Amino acid sequence: MAALVSLDQHHRGMMSDVLVASAERLQVVSAYLAAKPPAVAEFAFVGEFLSHSDHQTILRAAFNDDVPAGLRRALRRIGSSAQVQRCYTLLHQLLAQPPHASLTDCIHRLPSITRSKLLIARLLPETICRANVVEAITDVSTASDVTNAFEQLTGRGVDAESLSDAIRKVRSERDLMNIWSRWLASATCPPHPIPASNSYSPILSGDELSRLANQMRNCAKRYLLPLMAGEDAMAIMEHSGKTAMVHLRFSEDRWRCEGAYGPRNVPPPSSLREALYEHLEAHGVVVKSSTRRKPTEWDSLRRLVRSNPFDFDFD
Repeated sequence: MAALVSLDQHHRGMMSDVLVASAERLQVVSAYLAAKPPAVAEFAFVGEFLSHSDHQTILRAAFNDDVPAGLRRALRRIGSSAQVQRCYTLLHQLLAQPPHASLTDCIHRLPSITRSKLLIARLLPETICRANVVEAITDVSTASDVTNAFEQLTGRGVDAESLSDAIRKVRSERDLMNIWSRWLASATCPPHPIPASNSYSPILSGDELSRLANQMRNCAKRYLLPLMAGEDAMAIMEHSGKTAMVHLRFSEDRWRCEGAYGPRNVPPPSSLREALYEHLEAHGVVVKSSTRRKPTEWDSLRRLVRSNPFDFDFD
């Protein structure tokens, strides 16, 4: 708008002519001024040119005859207010040299165009670059999160086409935000730090964690995200007919035991805990002093009675 004011001072009536003309006229003139901001010495000539030239001539001059199909229609959808310079140059760039065909189609289907929407569309992976997805995203930082989340989930074994299909169906921000927890549960965990054995079974997927959490009626599902991120690891430990869920956490370059929980988060029997702690320590896992019971003179007897069918708990 400042450029229009400056031009009007050298070509009287130009600004009022542009403002009372169509929205397309305003945006075509704004696109020219964004692409080729005139020097002061050129104001009179440029004002005359913009006042008397048709839209296509102005755009050809602005972009050196490189006017991609649909540019005028897209400019019309910017609306009745001039936008920042980068909005126009970015629109031309994306239509003239799109990184993929879906981006062009997405821009043509946007009901309105802003610089923010163009940046969002450019960020999205090709398979989810759709106008309705752009409309469901509030800002560029959220678009970056969507792109990264998509890559993380597909990198963890989630089927890319199925996830893309789900995202392409969203019609609102709420729809989009509801997708991630559901698909996170379908992901595969990173490699577990301890190999499986007859008594120790690593949890290998989000679905498995959810199933076991429901079966044991505990709160393990809240660790789903750190589990997929490789910050935590979960497993099932069985000993003498008893079962516990094991929670490990990677901290200070070491795997550490955060705890073991029986059904309904009840502490497991001491014999199971001791067998678990020995197993973890044998594989380099740190068992915190607050997690492990302090050694006592009863430890020898405790080890001897582990095979007893009765569950003596000396804690």
